Amino acid sequence: MTFAATANVVLFMGATPVFVDVDSSTLLIDPEKVEQLVTSRTKAVIGVDYAGQPCDWVALRTIAEKHNLVLIADACHAPGATLHGKPVGSLADLSTFSFHPVKHITTAEGGMITTDDEAMVEAMRRFRNHGITSDHRSRQEKGTWRYEMTGLGYNYRLSDLQAALGLSQLGRLGEWVEKRRAIAARYDEAFADLPGVEPLGGLQGARPAWHLYVVRIKQAVTGLDRDTLFQRLRERGIGANVHYIPVHLHPWYREQLGTGEGLCPVAEEAAEEILSLPMYPAMRYEEIETVIGEIRSALSKEDVA
Repeated sequence: MTFAATANVVLFMGATPVFVDVDSSTLLIDPEKVEQLVTSRTKAVIGVDYAGQPCDWVALRTIAEKHNLVLIADACHAPGATLHGKPVGSLADLSTFSFHPVKHITTAEGGMITTDDEAMVEAMRRFRNHGITSDHRSRQEKGTWRYEMTGLGYNYRLSDLQAALGLSQLGRLGEWVEKRRAIAARYDEAFADLPGVEPLGGLQGARPAWHLYVVRIKQAVTGLDRDTLFQRLRERGIGANVHYIPVHLHPWYREQLGTGEGLCPVAEEAAEEILSLPMYPAMRYEEIETVIGEIRSALSKEDVA
């Protein structure tokens, strides 16, 4: 349950992604299923902090240490979230963040990786800068003109203008996350007594950052399937969406890796039911109530009938 980029990066490095199913309540990667799929060829585990809730990084860390694996967090949904009091960004060996315009903070495009491994830091600095051992600033500090390309790298640097934009927003991250939490709390309250509309479950010890607010629409209860509800909300000006099509069901993966239905049945079932509701810090109280009211109206027995 993620955007295709999470798996694409594995392929870019010449490796093969192995898809692991998710927990049916949280839609986070299932540690027990990770353990079942580890082989002598496994190099790393990538967990996705889906919708802004941290994965069970305690369980994943135990698996990684047992099998000598690198632990990578796709934390793009979760800046500002915590697990057992520890911030996302410090829970895995490497944690990746996106600064796309729809994320918590933006640099228009680009991202960031956090780690406490000095060797990885130096490798990433070279990798982002054409494989060169030192950047312009460090050469100035050392009073030398020398630089060397020691490997093949890319031009992956964030521009100074983009970095300044991101830094200007970083100070407001806490405020914006709290606003997202308040919206999620109102949605939770509103849907607690609405049969067939099920918010995601929570992980013990986690404080989500709520990039997405996702509900599952149970057609057997509501009498209305997710796609029909999606269309009704869109017609009423509600910006609902669906996140995501499971990566292994995309045409390219089917054709190139032979993946398909049955590989991750929990994720596949959820993908037919999930609906993302509007969620952004500037969302006004009236807008939140409009979303809630339109969903209640669409699922009322009179309307469904």
